[in-house]
Amino acid sequence: MAAVWLTVLRNVPWAEVIRKAPAIAEGARRLWEAVAHKPQAGQFPVDKEVPYTELETPDAKDARIEALENKVADLHMQMLNSSELLKTLADQNEQLVARIEANRLRISRLARVVVVLTLAMLLGLLWLYKS
Repeated sequence: MAAVWLTVLRNVPWAEVIRKAPAIAEGARRLWEAVAHKPQAGQFPVDKEVPYTELETPDAKDARIEALENKVADLHMQMLNSSELLKTLADQNEQLVARIEANRLRISRLARVVVVLTLAMLLGLLWLYKS
């Protein structure tokens, strides 16, 4: 079983995996920064704990709406970054699965060849022994 894994790992296109690794790492870093980004002081000028209907001035209501629109835009960018990262990871996963399947087929063919050659060798030895 270990030989199968070694064969699979040997046939992985490591050059391509390594070539794409910086892009994946950059995407992960951007995603982490976007998710870990905490609101700074002054980003929400109106107290978030006060219900919208209890805000007294139209300016306070407009500020709340603007702050929420900004947050929605930030969340949308995070979603797009996450989608891009997931697409890149899915593409790499698809390539790895295709290589593993190709290796599985090669191993299956090689196993059949080994069985046929072993039988041929045993038949040849039996023939030599009877002669």
